[in-house]
Amino acid sequence: MIATFPEPKTVHDRDGATDPFASLVFDAEDIGEVSADEVVRIAEFRLSAYPELLDGTDGYRVDIRQGDAGEDAGEKQTLFREQGYVLDIAPGAATLYAQERAGLVNGLSTLKSLIAAEEAAGNGTRLPLARIVDHPSIPVRAVAPTFSWYAGYGRMGFDMQLWGREEWIYYLQHCLDNKINQLNMVLYGYWPFEVPGYPETVYRDIPMQVWNQETGRFLDISFSHPNVADDFLGDFIDLAHTMGVAVFAYVGLNSYNGGWTIAHPDKRMVPPAGSDFLNDFDSACLSDEETTEYILECMRHIARLGFDGYTLEESEEGFWFCECDRCLARWRSDGATPGEAKHRANIELLHQIRTAVREINPDVVIGIRAFRQPPLVKDETWLRETAASLPSDVVLFWAPALYVPETEFGKWVDAFGKDRIWGRDSESNSITSTMGRLYRTFESNLIRYPDEANTQTIERDIEQHIGSVAADVHGINGYVFEWHGIFLHQWAHGNYGWGSTLEQDRFFAGSMEATFGADLGARLLSVMRDMVTIHESQIPLYTTPFPFQANTMTDDDIPAIEDAIARHEPLLAEIRELRSKMAAHPRHVRWVKHLDRLENAQRRNRAIYDLVLAALDYERATDPIERDSHLDAVLAHNERDFDIAKEMFFDLNPVDFTGVKSCMMPYHELKRLVYNLRHPEHRDDAIICSGIEALGWLWLAEDKS
Repeated sequence: MIATFPEPKTVHDRDGATDPFASLVFDAEDIGEVSADEVVRIAEFRLSAYPELLDGTDGYRVDIRQGDAGEDAGEKQTLFREQGYVLDIAPGAATLYAQERAGLVNGLSTLKSLIAAEEAAGNGTRLPLARIVDHPSIPVRAVAPTFSWYAGYGRMGFDMQLWGREEWIYYLQHCLDNKINQLNMVLYGYWPFEVPGYPETVYRDIPMQVWNQETGRFLDISFSHPNVADDFLGDFIDLAHTMGVAVFAYVGLNSYNGGWTIAHPDKRMVPPAGSDFLNDFDSACLSDEETTEYILECMRHIARLGFDGYTLEESEEGFWFCECDRCLARWRSDGATPGEAKHRANIELLHQIRTAVREINPDVVIGIRAFRQPPLVKDETWLRETAASLPSDVVLFWAPALYVPETEFGKWVDAFGKDRIWGRDSESNSITSTMGRLYRTFESNLIRYPDEANTQTIERDIEQHIGSVAADVHGINGYVFEWHGIFLHQWAHGNYGWGSTLEQDRFFAGSMEATFGADLGARLLSVMRDMVTIHESQIPLYTTPFPFQANTMTDDDIPAIEDAIARHEPLLAEIRELRSKMAAHPRHVRWVKHLDRLENAQRRNRAIYDLVLAALDYERATDPIERDSHLDAVLAHNERDFDIAKEMFFDLNPVDFTGVKSCMMPYHELKRLVYNLRHPEHRDDAIICSGIEALGWLWLAEDKS
């Protein structure tokens, strides 16, 4: 069986393989507007993971020709012309036919994946004899990686947000391997690039603390985003364009736009008098002309940087809107609800942004992520009216999936039109990123998954992608907020966004085998499936709202926890052995950091199991002395958990620039809660939120209650 992912449309297997070769020789002609010389440069970039194959002048020949698939292209003739290819592999040479740049890159990606799969299978450097005719089922397969995420508001950076030039180029190669053709770069919080005229909003020299393992203490430093320090974004966008990949800016419509509301708290929306809403810091008052001009100028600047489009996210918060006299008069004078007023103001801003950025780039794409508040099941008339209220060229990066029947998606496709649907709620990877650097991919990683309020796992992402392709929409958007250890999400976005309907278990096993070989692939997949993760906030005494994982542990869960404890040491030993094998392999060594992440997560899991059991002992005990001893145990295991996290991670302490403390590590909040249990007469009421992004989602918890 020929294994290559994303799964091609048509594979004619000729039952054999080329002789092993030591090098590749490219013979190219112009492909569309791509000159023959550039074709070779693109081919060499795509195969740069195999430098030894690019050194020779004699070797297996790859002829790259302008051409089409004829009748084999099927019904998607336009998509085939734009992005399809034919790869014909014979004993003496391979011929790659493409009509445009994107098809050329996709064909080279398949060539690379076939070489990788043969090598992983232990067959040496060769290619299977086959004819592959392939094209995507929908035009856009996007992922949303984070360039900055709530920086300065809820955290300071982790994983991808700490990458520099080389890491982002390396990641682009992975995107191309998966035939991803759009990056929706998340730009929340302090801007990760210079913004002329607004230096106070840029991620430069921000004070923070980092753990120093050598001295065993936190150090005070000033940190700048890697792109602010090096300014590589423009070069990266140019390289992406060379490879046929569009780059969008995923920004708030009126939320988290740079450090504006941190530096200028007087520009924030005015909350209702006496309210206890915490998130009064992310959105600015839109009747303030200086604020509106700031937002518009930032959007213009993004267009000047070379971005191809915008994913403008409307904040989910609809319980209140700015109470200043100007906003009340402008958007609520007819008795509109706060949610209606917010939406009116945001749509007005959307029109202004659309006009401003199209003066710089007339072809820039405007998309929004909106309309997610309850009721989750929408009235069809409301949907049609909402669709009609938007400019016809504004597209949607969110359509319903979770918490509603699948039929709800069909209603949105009918109301907005399939060509305007560019994404759904496929956020499994990003949900993991709210979990304090713990690991979560599969349903099997959670205890009592059927009782969990938040059902976003890789299985749900895949179902959504299959549904999107079946509806023939314009695109899918998959979230990849973290890369190390949870890369399988990106593979799923690529495979099922391309149009595969492969049964999930076959995809998981096949993609792992194609990359790591049968033995290592199966073993690593087993590890990833078998890890059991409990978030620290799932213990009963953790009473601070954390709606992303609200499935509280009880005594009934003790057998599952004890089973996880019994399996911990063998699982940890397996992770370490796999890491050793990856480190010793010349091609797999690049995956070592993924195993480091899994090892750290599994060690933390073990400390958290003990923490949960101690917390349940506390709930069960009635004697004050005994209860106090159990709280001691909770604190001790909390410290164990945090000590392990400190070995690996950068962003560990609360951020409070907004006036609201937030930290992705629940460690600090758990200490506060235990302190208040022991000292009710001297309460510390400064909540440390487990994630600023959670504040706009409290309606999920309310809806459940």
